[in-house]
Amino acid sequence: MSKKEDKKPPKTLGLPRLWLASAGLFAVTLAAYWNSFRVPLVFDDLVTIQMSTTVRFGELGWNFISPRSVLYKTFTLNYLWSGQEVWSYHVVNFILHFLNGLLIFVIAERIFQGLRPSRFPREEESKSNSRIYAALAAAFFLVHPVQTESVTYISSRSELLSTCFYLTGFLIFVFWPGYRAGFCCSLAVGIPYFFGLGSKETVVTLPAAILLYDFLFLSKAELRTVLSRWRFYLTYLIGASAAIFYLLTTGLKGTVGSAATGTLGSWHYFLTQTHVLVRYVRLIFLPTGLNLDYDFRPSFSLLEPAVLASILFLASLLLLGWRLRRSAPVFAFSILWFFITLSPTSSVVSIVDLIFEHRLYLPMVGVAMSFPLLVSLICRKVRRLPSFAESWNPHPALSQRERGIWVCSSIILFLLLIGTVLRNELWCDEVRLFADVVAKSPHKERPYNQLAWAHYKRGEYDQAIAVVRDAFDKLPDKTAELSDTLGNLLLKAGQYEKAIDLFQKTTQSFKGESLAMTYNNLGVAYLYVWTDLQNRRNQMPAEEFASRREQILRPAAEAFSKAVEIEPDLWPALDSYINAMSYMGRGHEIESIATERLKRQQTVDIKELKPQEKLELFSAFYSIGKVAFNNGNYQRADAYFEEAEKLRGDVRIAFFNHGYALSVLDQNDRAIDKYIKAIRVDPIFIEAHHNLGLIYMHRKEYAKAVDSFNEVLRLDSKHLSSNLNLASIYLAQGNRELARRHLSTVLAVSPDNPQAAALWQQVRQN
Repeated sequence: MSKKEDKKPPKTLGLPRLWLASAGLFAVTLAAYWNSFRVPLVFDDLVTIQMSTTVRFGELGWNFISPRSVLYKTFTLNYLWSGQEVWSYHVVNFILHFLNGLLIFVIAERIFQGLRPSRFPREEESKSNSRIYAALAAAFFLVHPVQTESVTYISSRSELLSTCFYLTGFLIFVFWPGYRAGFCCSLAVGIPYFFGLGSKETVVTLPAAILLYDFLFLSKAELRTVLSRWRFYLTYLIGASAAIFYLLTTGLKGTVGSAATGTLGSWHYFLTQTHVLVRYVRLIFLPTGLNLDYDFRPSFSLLEPAVLASILFLASLLLLGWRLRRSAPVFAFSILWFFITLSPTSSVVSIVDLIFEHRLYLPMVGVAMSFPLLVSLICRKVRRLPSFAESWNPHPALSQRERGIWVCSSIILFLLLIGTVLRNELWCDEVRLFADVVAKSPHKERPYNQLAWAHYKRGEYDQAIAVVRDAFDKLPDKTAELSDTLGNLLLKAGQYEKAIDLFQKTTQSFKGESLAMTYNNLGVAYLYVWTDLQNRRNQMPAEEFASRREQILRPAAEAFSKAVEIEPDLWPALDSYINAMSYMGRGHEIESIATERLKRQQTVDIKELKPQEKLELFSAFYSIGKVAFNNGNYQRADAYFEEAEKLRGDVRIAFFNHGYALSVLDQNDRAIDKYIKAIRVDPIFIEAHHNLGLIYMHRKEYAKAVDSFNEVLRLDSKHLSSNLNLASIYLAQGNRELARRHLSTVLAVSPDNPQAAALWQQVRQN
């Protein structure tokens, strides 16, 4: 070989283009989450989306001060975009996850370039390997199965959105010239920091994460250099302190700390979190046994073996991170980032739920940075690669060790991707998801309730009852709480006597509001029996019917009366009490009492009334209006309901009955307004949605009618009237396939339904 050839520079791996790396990351993200776009609304989605008045009726104003206001604005945009069709919510979650991956890629590349490893002597080779390592770090973050709870579970968008703002603020500092990092830099970082706090409160740790980066990578573990940027940190020392104070005293009041119902004390919570953190570490390295709702046993003593072992492990991990601060700063960064970002939820601030996988989303950012270096370290220790790895060489510039890194990384990422796809497949079926949770947390009440609710929404009442009965066997100390769920399921299944017996027993187990609800449920059970008796009225003599009516309605009225006595503002109980008394022909008694109460308040200005007096006045107006309603005097009912609503604008049953009275009076515009107000109070008030759909259907506003009836079916898929009405609409529009689908549902539940049979004949003829 000539000397000229000797001096020829070695071949290097060409610098991958940014767009190519982005396309690759998008491809792996899509491969991991392609089957997540059909995952239904589950778990807290009922509260954050379906029951949220803010989301479903919120105006896109500029109030960003209330907790998680930015998050809820994104849900509102989704609702305006697609209602409750889940695909749009998942699209936004997917995009946010991918954007976070890109941010990690850019940050990681900057960090790896700053290392300038001696094994990359040429500048171009150093840049190339930095970008490759950054892509591997981002891919690890994007496809890891533990991220599914944050990405696939819609309500966990708080993690995605807050992390996006968190990383944006972090990236601003990373690219800001270190010698100029002062007040202007803190202001620039403060903008995404502010919006991040409006997404989730855990963003409060951003200044600490920036300090960690500064200490390890800019200051080379020299504290004096960090202090030279005191102008930047002073702003956040003041701002973060104020943010923490606000969150603990106002923003999160009642959800964390001693004010939160069912939380541990700070010391016991800290002890428990020591082995929660160990579980998080295990899930990062071995993501098996993933669970939406862990049943984690609290710890109450420092001397518990699990606590001692966990403290020893975590202390060793922290010590390792500190020792690696100069020799391996990326590993130190990953370890310390993990602890910093988990500190809001896994320290001494007590939270109701001890553990959730979505809390790992932000910590995984730091962990991902070490993934390519850890694989590189393993490959350096392994002297010989498998034969297939030795033969695989996509570029002549790759050394044997680099090939090993690519092979090992690809295998690990592929396995993680498969795990994510399988986990998403489980999420696609709500029943299957919560059956998995029940299997993994068999001694926790909430998973049984969620599984029963999933069956209920499908109209599978027998399966739901079986789930709750299984919970009775597994959780003998929770039978009182489970009785409410079981009793209502028995009513839906037509097992009225069993429900009555169960509610009567449950009245011995509760006090206060829970006891009031139990009496209300008992009264409702009697009214189910009353409805059944009315349906069979023609099958019995008048004397027997009158006798049975008294036997049913008297205990029903007594149960509702006790409920109202315990909780005077339990309006469904008051409404049902008036109904029961009216059915017995005693509505005039209620009207007389209410009239006397109104006479005593005639000379009093409403604005001067105390809350209790206003409650009593509302009750009087509403009672007279409801008696008139039951007697068919809808004009009188309209007048009294209107007066009642001036006193209270948050009673859904008042708006509902008012809407019904107005629809009978053929004042449909006003009726629509009342039904919408009822839905604003309770967005999953299916009776209001149904009646609203009837008005729209009568007015031939079929698109609005379909939306209303579908709202009902989301919560009760076998609702007969809604299915029948949808079938009629689709048949009128010539859509026989959809009409047939809804008629099949009706005939499966009620084979002898004459209206369904007639419509079925029309479908077949057409």
